[in-house]
Amino acid sequence: MTKQQSLRSMIDVALGREKADFVFKNGYFLDVFNGRFLAGDVAISQGKIIGILDQYHGRQEIDLAGAYMVPGFIDAHTHIESSLLAPEQYQQLVLSKGTTSVIWDPHEIANVAGMEGLQWALSAIENLCLDVFVMLPSCVPATNPALEFETSGAILFANDLKLFAQYPRVLGLAELMNLPGLFAHDPDVLEKILLFSNAKIDGHCPSIRSHELNACKSVGIHSCHESTSFEEAQEKLTKGIHVLIREGSCERNADTLLPLLNAYTSSMIAFCSDDLKPNDIVKDGHIDFIINKALRRNIAPEVVFRAASLTPAGLYGLKNRGAIAAGYCADLCVIRPREDNWQNGMQIEKVYKNGRLIQENRLSCIQNTPFSVKHNMNLEDCSADQFQIRACSRDADTQRVPVIGIIPDQILTEKLMLELPVKNGEIQVDLSKDILKIAVFDRHHRSGFYTVWFVKGFGLKEGAMASTVAHDSHNLIVVGADDECMARAVNQLIQENGGLSAVNGAGEAVSLALPLGGLMTHENTDQVLKKIEQLKQFIHQMGCPLKEPFLTLAFLALPVIPSLKITDRGLIDVERFEKVDLSG
Repeated sequence: MTKQQSLRSMIDVALGREKADFVFKNGYFLDVFNGRFLAGDVAISQGKIIGILDQYHGRQEIDLAGAYMVPGFIDAHTHIESSLLAPEQYQQLVLSKGTTSVIWDPHEIANVAGMEGLQWALSAIENLCLDVFVMLPSCVPATNPALEFETSGAILFANDLKLFAQYPRVLGLAELMNLPGLFAHDPDVLEKILLFSNAKIDGHCPSIRSHELNACKSVGIHSCHESTSFEEAQEKLTKGIHVLIREGSCERNADTLLPLLNAYTSSMIAFCSDDLKPNDIVKDGHIDFIINKALRRNIAPEVVFRAASLTPAGLYGLKNRGAIAAGYCADLCVIRPREDNWQNGMQIEKVYKNGRLIQENRLSCIQNTPFSVKHNMNLEDCSADQFQIRACSRDADTQRVPVIGIIPDQILTEKLMLELPVKNGEIQVDLSKDILKIAVFDRHHRSGFYTVWFVKGFGLKEGAMASTVAHDSHNLIVVGADDECMARAVNQLIQENGGLSAVNGAGEAVSLALPLGGLMTHENTDQVLKKIEQLKQFIHQMGCPLKEPFLTLAFLALPVIPSLKITDRGLIDVERFEKVDLSG
């Protein structure tokens, strides 16, 4: 069919002269523009919505039997790498949950593999059923390399991003994390903003208020997913910055921020997952999980579904998505209120992508984007001796030191000052107070850089756990109750070319290999889920109570999220934006 023939056919279907490919009947569809559910037909042809409300006939007619139809959900900000799955496996999970489009910031793979990683990401999304749009990583690494806060696998400057800016699925610049650089007029940060001045620029503004927030908006930052308090998010709305309500595996902000959502604010609020593990997608859901939370708060369904579809579509300029109207992509969810009451949440019956019925576990998962990344583990095997921490005085019994304090379900940390025991001139862990050792090793350049210090909140009574998923530079991070187990957990990952590992006090080990940059795998999703569950159970048996221990661990190396973080170059006080002097 030629393009003109296609247009003629669409016109004739819309006018009722020709049958549609299929028509939904006897149900209700959401009019997102007026905020109401309407009874009427919805006609689909060529993967698009051709007509609504009026009567149509189709080659196939689908009886909705009183069900409701809403636009497919849009995840306004995510890192697919956090699912540990390659994109062709990831789509299997989220499409079945009603998500038909995602906005991907591939800064994890870019931090590991630079321009090669970005090229792979853009190739990996080409033949998917799921629509994946890309915001180019703004901060690779997350901090100015001149500060020497961390060792990243790559550095991307404005000129590097320019090569990718014209790709059809690239929408703009992803979360601008280097706000100190912005406020200090860092030339490369400003050049990136200028490069995308006519596109979209996402923000990354945790606890940013007052004049600094105005500065962010004035340079074109249009959204932020980092709000953790009602007042913080409300100020962002007041200043014209879209609030993306996040519900990830580690960062859960929906309960705090959903009270902001109403008919007035729904044009400025969208939903996102940011970092979500595959087991949580299977168990809880994806964007539908936030939707159900909102519905159970008695927020009007018309408002909730608008925030899940039309608002993010408008925010990112996706003009043919987010609504049920002629000319829009036939990305649709057929749903019902649970027990006939929206306050009980909703139940998804069917999902359609471009007019195609999605059947769980029946999408093609052909690996069509091989990734020849450099060797993931460029470091030597380590020994227990490397985890020793010398005290200021060999004769002291204790030493007061700064300690990273974990806040459950948040990526923010506390800066604690605690007294730790000293033995034979070395500062010791204190399991009775839940204080363990934590270390980060450069795995990219064989530089030999590493830092060992202390963390409180993991609850381990024995053993260690290690990961090559450590935002954003993704060096190797390990936490443990004793030095021997920490060394064994690190060496396990060196052998497996990256991944997740845990070792208990008896020397038993469980691991998940992640050969795609030390971040992802092409392995079957069911097998990945099984191994993740084995790891979690194994770690919980060692005493860790955290719901997502590896995700909590991963964010402890991100030196742009307050308050205290650790990298291969040292302990970082994020609020003061400086290294902490560990010499005593």
